[in-house]
Amino acid sequence: MAVASAGSAFLRSPLYAQAAAINVSTLRGKLHLLAGAGGNIIIMEGADGLLLIDSGLSDSTAGILAESGKIGKGEVVRLFNTHWHYDHTGSNVALGKKGVKIMAQENVRTRLAKGQYMEFFKRQIDPMPPEGLPAETFRDKGTLKFGGETAHYQHLPPAHTDGDTVIHFHNANVFHGGDLLFNGLYPFIDYGSNGSLAGMAADAERILKMVDENTIIVPGHGPVAKKGDVKDYADMLSGCLDIFTKEIKAGKTLEQLQADQPFNAYDEKWGKMFIKPDQWIALNYLGMTKKS
Repeated sequence: MAVASAGSAFLRSPLYAQAAAINVSTLRGKLHLLAGAGGNIIIMEGADGLLLIDSGLSDSTAGILAESGKIGKGEVVRLFNTHWHYDHTGSNVALGKKGVKIMAQENVRTRLAKGQYMEFFKRQIDPMPPEGLPAETFRDKGTLKFGGETAHYQHLPPAHTDGDTVIHFHNANVFHGGDLLFNGLYPFIDYGSNGSLAGMAADAERILKMVDENTIIVPGHGPVAKKGDVKDYADMLSGCLDIFTKEIKAGKTLEQLQADQPFNAYDEKWGKMFIKPDQWIALNYLGMTKKS
């Protein structure tokens, strides 16, 4: 499969295409999940308004504002981006123009400000207008207090991108993993933003140590998860990494791997959504063999 066809097919999928029907459900206490607007969004009620974790696709802005307007005081006052991808930052500009305070890891701001070329998709992402850029950035980790909650956020080593941050609402025990976590489907890995399958596998193991059996885990994509789901995901990533490493070392070509389909044991569970088995192979083979 050519890179262009693999990437363009992915872009036509529900994840990166036009937003689907938006659905809001309560996670725990004053924390809610907004799904169907691109990446999964957490909405946190506060005394003076709402905190959003990620802002979905730009096509979904009106829906996000309409649905969030039904929660608490209905006014978004803060936004936290887990990484730079446009299905998680699409409403940044609209919210920024409303005076919403935006926060993210420093690499997120850098990539948003410069714009990016996504090689796998053959797509140029334009620089984000200043209104949508995070005004508050951090390098490593910190604490965010909002609505009587204490949320700890932490930037993890490069995996999906080099700006991936997880955030844990400790009182409610609700955890947002951003796109370090895809529940029930193969993840997209942005090798052009210093992501890697090895990094994804390592960060999944790190996340397992951050959560417990009672934690409500919100992935970047897919249904709400529990710790056991993350363990299955970590095992899949580690298993795939071992196979890729062995086959590439043996000199296999992309075409040979796609013919051999060495990931059959994982495809039934993880390869039925937007990244199909051939795309999973192309994404990681090309990323792992690209000359720097």
